[in-house]
This record gives sequence, C-alpha cells and structure tokens, in this order.
Amino acid sequence: MTTQRNPGLTDDITVSGSFTFSASHELRMLPEGHKCRRNHGHNYTVTVEARVHSGVSGDLSPLGAYLDANFDHYLLNERIPFHPTCELLARHLAEWFEGHIESARLISMVVSETPRTAARCDGLTREITISKTFASDLGDVTLVLGSDDLDEVGFVTDFGDLSPFAEHLRDPAAAERLRRAGPAVASDLAGWFVDVVEPKIRARLRSVRVDSRTAVGSWERGEAA
Repeated sequence: MTTQRNPGLTDDITVSGSFTFSASHELRMLPEGHKCRRNHGHNYTVTVEARVHSGVSGDLSPLGAYLDANFDHYLLNERIPFHPTCELLARHLAEWFEGHIESARLISMVVSETPRTAARCDGLTREITISKTFASDLGDVTLVLGSDDLDEVGFVTDFGDLSPFAEHLRDPAAAERLRRAGPAVASDLAGWFVDVVEPKIRARLRSVRVDSRTAVGSWERGEAA
C-alpha cells in the first residue's frame, strides 16, 4: 500500500493498493463462436485508490481478503450474478468497497485482465472507462474510452471493433507521418480515431497517451468536444 499527502489538504491523504487473484470466466453473452464465450482464465490485478483523513489507518487489506475468499481460483460465473467482465467487476468492487471500508472515500477501482486492458470505475460518478494499450513503432499507445450506454454485456468488444486503429498503427505510411508529428503525435492519433473509428462504435475517446522511447505525449478530450 502507498500513501500520499494531498498538497493544500493537510487532513487528507490518498492511499492506494494493488491485489491479485487468478480466476476463470465464460462470457456467455458474447456472439456464438467468440473465443471468450469459452472457459478461459486471467491473472487479475485490482488497483484501488482512496482518500482518508490524516490519522486514519487507511487499511485496504479487507479488499484483498474479499478477493481471495470469493474469486481466487474460482469460475467467476458461479460467484457473481452478472456477466463476469472486468468492467462490471470493477463496478461491483467499487460498490463493495464503499459498503465495507467506511474509513475511506473511494477515488477509483481498476480491474485489469491483462497488462494491456483494464476497466476503471470512478468512485464518485460510477462511470466506467476502458483503457486499451497497443504496441507500435512509436512505443505504447494507450486509449481511454467511455460509453454512456454500457449495457449488461459490459465488455470492450460491445463498444465495437477497435482493430482499425491497430491496423492504422501498423501502416507504414501512417507510421512515417506520425513520426514526423513529433510532440503532436497523440493529438494526431486522437483526431484519426475520432474521425474514422468513433462514428462506428458505441464509445467516445477520452484520452490518448503515447509512451515513446524518449518522451511521453498525451491528449485529453475537452468537455465541449
């Protein structure tokens, strides 16, 4: 667990912790033939961030105990009454946290199935966003997507097909143009995604981050966009 005092808020401290568990699931609401309908497993990472008053322990270990007792080495379909995706699991864990750890105010709950795909539930609004990281010649490119109508399927594939973006990153002509973009590369990628991919999916791009070998570039969507 880590702690961080918030500047200007002398009685407020941010605490965070990560917990892991291994489990399998079957995403039975996905289309016939989708490989994730079949039983498969993940090594999950759950990362929580919360705010506590100075002098309060901020002990997050009850969350780890809950994960160990209820999910570790289980079939998730038999443990929870909803489609066992990381998006809906993040929402469930956020609700559990607020009902069982009264000494802390939840900031965020993040559930990762793989190092490159994660779901985040906002502690205040309960909004769920998806982060998806793509490898490219530019470095790692991470998209954060949000949706106003995430339904009971609760899965990133329900947003629509993101493969055109991966293909764009692999296209030699596009890669050369992106290299010339320099610090504006994140904005360039965001513009392409909003113009080409976003109209065909059920999600809105929230941010883009490019971690190159020498620098980090980022773009974040404004409220009016």
